[in-house]
Amino acid sequence: MTDQRERIIKSLRSQLESLEAAQAKELKEREAQNTIYQQLLSSLEEASISFDSFVRCNYRNIRKITVKIEREKEREKSEATAKSTVKETKTTVKKRRSRKSKPTVTVKIPAGQYGNIPAEPENIFTVKEKGPRPKVLKAYAEEVGLEAFMNNCRIADS
Repeated sequence: MTDQRERIIKSLRSQLESLEAAQAKELKEREAQNTIYQQLLSSLEEASISFDSFVRCNYRNIRKITVKIEREKEREKSEATAKSTVKETKTTVKKRRSRKSKPTVTVKIPAGQYGNIPAEPENIFTVKEKGPRPKVLKAYAEEVGLEAFMNNCRIADS
C-alpha cells in the first residue's frame, strides 16, 4: 500500500513540475509577444505608417495564419463531438429481423414463334436466340408458368 502511494505521489509531482514549466513558458511567450507588439507599433509610428495599412500590405500572410487557426478550432470541435458520439454508440441495439423478400422467378423463354397471348391475341411474336424477350410474353409466362405457356402459346421452333 505504501509503495503504491509513493508511486502516485511521484507521478503527481512530475505532472506538477511539467505543468509549472509549461506555465512559465507561456508567461515568457506572452511577455515577449507584448514587447514585440509594442515595438511594432512604435516603429510604425516612427515611419508614420498606420497599423491598418501595415495589415493590408501583409494581408496574405495574416490570412494564412487566421485560416490555420480556424481549421485547428474546427478540428478540436469535431474531435470533441466525435468523442461524445463514441460514448453514445457503445450501447448496442439489437436490430429486428427484416422480412426476406420472395425470390423472383425469372422465366427463360426459348427461341421460337409465340402467339395466342391474352393481352395481344392477334400478334405473333418471334423470339431469337440472342436478344431481348417481349415484355408481354415474359409477363404472361411468369403468370401462367413456363410449361403451360409453352403448351398454349408456342407456334413453331426457330
